[in-house]
Amino acid sequence: MASSSSSHVQVRHVWASNLEEEFRYIDKCLPPDRRQFTFVSMDTEFPGTIYNPDGVPPHMRAPAEFYSNIKRNVDALKIIQLGLTIFDRYGNLPRSAETGREQIWEFNFQFDSAVDPYNPESVSLLEKQGIDLSRNKKYGIDSREFALQFKCSELGMRSYSGRLVWLTFHGLYDFAYLTKILNDGELLPDDLDDFMRHVWAYFKGNVYDLKSMIPFVGLHGGLEKVARSLNVKRVVGKRHQAGSDSLLTMHAFFGLMKNCLEKGGRDPRGVNLMVAGRTGLEMMQTLFGLFGLMKRNSRCSGLDGLLTMQTLFGLNARAVF
Repeated sequence: MASSSSSHVQVRHVWASNLEEEFRYIDKCLPPDRRQFTFVSMDTEFPGTIYNPDGVPPHMRAPAEFYSNIKRNVDALKIIQLGLTIFDRYGNLPRSAETGREQIWEFNFQFDSAVDPYNPESVSLLEKQGIDLSRNKKYGIDSREFALQFKCSELGMRSYSGRLVWLTFHGLYDFAYLTKILNDGELLPDDLDDFMRHVWAYFKGNVYDLKSMIPFVGLHGGLEKVARSLNVKRVVGKRHQAGSDSLLTMHAFFGLMKNCLEKGGRDPRGVNLMVAGRTGLEMMQTLFGLFGLMKRNSRCSGLDGLLTMQTLFGLNARAVF
């Protein structure tokens, strides 16, 4: 297995040749009789967008129109990388029995720039950050095989049963691409509500987007900027490498939680924000902030989502950066 590492974190690079082996390794990290690692932060890298309507930016449009633009791009394009960081409520990652290093995963998918559509500027940026697309062409994972392995793995079974919490940063495209893969490459649903039902089927209500939470604590910008504001450093890899970004997303969350509490944020212990009468799907839409759906229920803000996450993780989480 090819890997890259810092002094204590190893990125496990997954290709078609070691896909099954790595899912078996993940299963060993998630034994059915243990509930330690119940959180996953995720990042994807993809070849940009090729459909960008003139006028009002897509994210400022009505939810259905925003989704329509995302669907058009995801239907036409292929994912290049998926990064997964599996961790517990204290920020601990699975460790290698051989090296003692903490482990994160970076899945590399089939992509051929000679035939697959892409945005040239986006692909150029990925290449500058060290992604070798010639290797994706020769050795990349078939997304259908990934879907099969995921669905049969402990990771997939925990996700489907609602026993995993998923964390992203601006994860609209992340979940759109992963939903497309798990639907065996089929086009995304035409209707936004149908899409949300698919996301619910795979991830239940346990989906949190850090991007939708940061405005409520006075932060803004992309992952790199937010991490700098929180004095969080990248431990391994470079920006726009999916494994590295998934780990930075996790560290940024712990930094955000620490920042919120230091500035006098409410003590979330004993706070139960899963208000009776709201369905899991509605809670997911609210906390995820997906396509502006937060507006459907003004009783729960991005700050509430942050406090819910603090409750899930506990207030005594050790520093992980």
